[in-house]
Formats: sequence, C-alpha cells, structure tokens
Amino acid sequence: MEQTHTLTIAAATSTAWVIVAFAFAIVNSLAALGKDINSNGLGVGSLWSWLVPIIVGSLWIPVCSHDKLKAAIDKANDLAFVAARDSPPQVDAPPTTDTPRRVSEISHMQAVRIYKKKKIFTKDAARATPVFNYSRIWEWSSVVETVALAFEHADGNARRHIPVDPRNGWAYTEDKHLANHRDNRTGTVSQVQAYCGLPLQGDSEPTQPVPSGMWKRIFIASVVALGLQWGAAVSAAIVVVFTPTTGLGCRSGSYILYGIVSTMIWLALLLSSYLAHYAKTRHDAGVVPGSGFNSVNLAKILATFLRRLSISVAGCNAIYVTLVCVFQFSNFYSTCYCNSSVLGRGSQHAYNIIAAGYDYDRTQAAWIGGAALAGGCIFLFLFFLHLALEPFRGLNDR
Repeated sequence: MEQTHTLTIAAATSTAWVIVAFAFAIVNSLAALGKDINSNGLGVGSLWSWLVPIIVGSLWIPVCSHDKLKAAIDKANDLAFVAARDSPPQVDAPPTTDTPRRVSEISHMQAVRIYKKKKIFTKDAARATPVFNYSRIWEWSSVVETVALAFEHADGNARRHIPVDPRNGWAYTEDKHLANHRDNRTGTVSQVQAYCGLPLQGDSEPTQPVPSGMWKRIFIASVVALGLQWGAAVSAAIVVVFTPTTGLGCRSGSYILYGIVSTMIWLALLLSSYLAHYAKTRHDAGVVPGSGFNSVNLAKILATFLRRLSISVAGCNAIYVTLVCVFQFSNFYSTCYCNSSVLGRGSQHAYNIIAAGYDYDRTQAAWIGGAALAGGCIFLFLFFLHLALEPFRGLNDR
C-alpha cells in the first residue's frame, strides 16, 4: 500500500520549538524564583507536556492515503476469484454461479471491501480522526486475525500437498515460477472455507473471532498512555503543591481533577468500544433474542450512551483545563482561600504569609523534580513507542 511516514522537516521544527519553549519556561521559572511565584509557567508547561510525545508518535507511524488503499483493494478484487457454490467447478465451463469467477465480473460481490455506513452504536469506527481509534481496535483486530488465520491454514495445507477439493489428487505445476497449480486451489465455497479453517456457512461472512491477546495489548497500551498523562498532571501538581503556601490548593487540585476526569473518560470509552463490539458480533451472527430487553440491545444502548457522554465530557474537560491555565496566569486564584491552600491545609491558615528570608531551596528542588518527571515520562513514552514499532520497520522496508 506504499505506506509513508508523515514526519517532515516542518513538523520536526515545530515540535523542536515547543520543546525549546518548555525549556525556556523551566529556566525562566527557576531564575525568577520568588517573583510572581504563583503565576509561573512551569506548572502549566508540565501539564501540557503530554502533547509532545503524542504528536511525535503520530508522526512516526506510517499512514496510507484513502486513494492508495482503495487502489490496493481494487487490485486485490481484480485478482481474486469467487468459489463455486455447489457443484464441482469446471475451469473451462462457461461462467455461472457454479463455477469460479473473478470478483471483478460480479459487481455486487467483493473479496475485500470497506464498510462506510456504521450502526449507531459503532459510528465512531467510521470516523477517520485518530482520536476515534479506540472504537476500531476490536473490529480491526478481529478482521486481521480472521484473514491471517485463513492464510495460515491454506498455506499449511498447501505445504502438506492437500488440495482444496479432497477428491482430487495434488497437481504439480510445470512452471517453476508458479508455486501452486490452479487446480489445487479450486473448489466449492464449503471446501474453500474448510481449507481455510473457517466455519462452513455458505455465502455468509465468517464470524469474527475475539482477537487473541487483545486484553494484554490493551493493558500495556493503557498503562503507558495513563503513565504519560498522569506523569504530566502529577508533575504540574508537584510544582504547585511545593510552592508557598505549600499543600493541596486550588491550582494543584484543578490539575488532579483534570487527570481524574480524563481517566474516567478513557475507562468509559474503552467500555463503550467493547460493548459495541459485543453487540455487533452477536448481531452479525444472528444471535439476537426476540424480546426487546436483552443483553444485545442493552449493550447497544450502553455503548451509545457511554460514547456520547464521554465525548461531551471530554470536550468540557478540555475547556476546563484551558480555563485553569488562563486563571493561573491571570491571578484568578489569588484569593485567601486559594493562596492559603485551605483545600489541603484547612481553614486555620487564613492568609498566605511568607516570612522574610523564606528558604526557597525546597521549592526549587520540587520544581526541578516536577520538570524532570515530565521530561522522563516523555522520554519513556517515546522509547516504548520506538520499541513497539521496531518489528514493523523491517516489514515496511521489504
């Protein structure tokens, strides 16, 4: 499919400028320690540091345009054959429904196709934006595994010299460039399905299996992603918690609340994607109870509800965290309640009083530690992504 990388000089330069700006924020905050101490940009910069590895990571991953993908599918459909349905196929017979025909000759059938219309509970799967990848993980992995297992079974049978039609003997090819004779790959639909290890179900599409190792991959990806997001939120909170008056306050509490809501959104979207996958597989398999209230319909309703709720809350959370940063720079939190860290220290601390000669060494150490935590999370995320993508680089090169 001629996959291409999207990492360009312009994108790399823009990302480098963001990193440089964050470095300047760190240096400026430490140099001006004690001046406008609650309005420095270190906490805000740490909070948004997760954007750098996300953007860099998205540029690392090869992509394929819709036109190239469509061209590859059309080429596959031109090469593919539709197996005979019932009677043993005759290669030289006129084309009928009982003989193998090229897919291109049958307009309403395709070997490979992309569904553009989705059911209401799986609508996010049809949206191209990467943020909706969460909704495609089950279905895409199931399709890949179905195709891979079919080719694995067919290849294993061919290596053992087993033809598709068990009544025929193995035919050897005289052409050295052909690894397999066409007669060995010709048979009825049921024979082809059995040859590929698929359940015998006629013209119906094969039931998609539950992807193997899916929960393990979800767990690893979730730990890495949540580690990045919470590393950024906690590093920002550390910077503020150790800023006089120390303790949990409005600024640090806002950062932590943002992280909690983000985690709940992730959990709801993950549950929504699984419920949608469960409902779709049961629906496609025809296992739908006659009553209106059943597990399938309940899964559809919950998947749709959680999807809409999560997207709405995610939009509100994005607006909220943006306002939090604006409020910090505009000294909106410069009130007795917020500056006294009443949220964490109690109402007995009515005023934020810093004695002359206050030791800022602990504050400086906390700020350096918070910046190091944010930078470390960025490095670990990118390092993990590099290791995860390394096995596929050889495939793309070949």
